[in-house]
Amino acid sequence: MSKTDWKSKATENARDKKRLNKTIREVTKSRDEWKAKSIRHKARADKLEADLQKLKKKLIEMLDIQ
Repeated sequence: MSKTDWKSKATENARDKKRLNKTIREVTKSRDEWKAKSIRHKARADKLEADLQKLKKKLIEMLDIQ
């Protein structure tokens, strides 16, 4: 009887471990995708900010000339 209990517990633990590993892989993949997306958006935002600063400088120069 005790062998059956240990066997069922071991089987259940193996299933739980497989589910947890699958969840870990899914979460890791999702996190990596969001991280890459965040980096792309940050790079774009930085570029737009730099372009905005250049435009501001040119406008100020144009206004000072007049």
